[in-house]
Amino acid sequence: MQYRFRFLLCVLAFILGSTQVYPVFAKAPSTAKIVFASTRDGNSEIYIMNPDGSKPVNLTRHPSRDLAPVWSPTGEHIAFNSNRGGTRDIYIMDADGKNVRKVFRRLAYREYPVWSPDGQKLAYTNASNWSIYVGTIGSGHEERITSTNFLGGWPAWSPDGSEIAFILTEGIWAYSLKVVNLETREERRLMPKEEIGKFFEPDWSPDGTRIAFRWSKKGIYVMDRNGSGLKRLVSNARNPAWSSLGDELVYEKKQQLFKYNLGIRRSKQLTRGAINFDADWFDPQVLPVHPQSSLLTTKWATLKQR
Repeated sequence: MQYRFRFLLCVLAFILGSTQVYPVFAKAPSTAKIVFASTRDGNSEIYIMNPDGSKPVNLTRHPSRDLAPVWSPTGEHIAFNSNRGGTRDIYIMDADGKNVRKVFRRLAYREYPVWSPDGQKLAYTNASNWSIYVGTIGSGHEERITSTNFLGGWPAWSPDGSEIAFILTEGIWAYSLKVVNLETREERRLMPKEEIGKFFEPDWSPDGTRIAFRWSKKGIYVMDRNGSGLKRLVSNARNPAWSSLGDELVYEKKQQLFKYNLGIRRSKQLTRGAINFDADWFDPQVLPVHPQSSLLTTKWATLKQR
């Protein structure tokens, strides 16, 4: 009996010691939440709130500049940008703001992280060479996917995991919206080179059929994944992010957050005061297409096989 108890302690120590990025017992919110960045406490911090804008809670409480938060597919973790290490890089924390940790050991200018559908990887822009990378959480392995050129980026992972949408710059004031196939590395244009204005911030709908994005000085648009069906939803707005059901979008306008209902075609203001931006939506009632497997189960199974 004593031997079994010691063996169990060794197993738990192994698990906890080998999961520097993913604590085993992180817990997702029990109700829908919007995560966002705000300057309401004097500097840029990460908050969560209810989808109606009520009950905002500061998660980071740090003197650094924290921004660009995104939910993991299961809602257990939040990835975000921070310069708390001296250079803007990617960090992960639990959904309640605890256990903040760097994703990669080597500090680099990584920004705008987005999760893979299975929650095991992050795509991001590396601003040191203006390229889209995919990094594996835990191992720290990084793979360069494609170039964005100067000031490009904003990767968005398709829900089926096969493609990443991104912004490519092709000269001064010339931007295009493209999609790269992660298996073949073939690229296709969704929005051709725009000579006057820019494209930013693509985001896939949860069912993978549409992409929302910002067209500079024009507003938020949505189109089918093949580039057809282009439609403007909101003028003079930015940073669209789909709800988990795909029936609403949260966005930023005049430094405040709003949500747009695609059914009734109306917007509702969610925040007031200070600067509020970089929102992302999670709903525990909507399961991800590729749910994250449990590291506890995986490691225990591996040990039993050995």
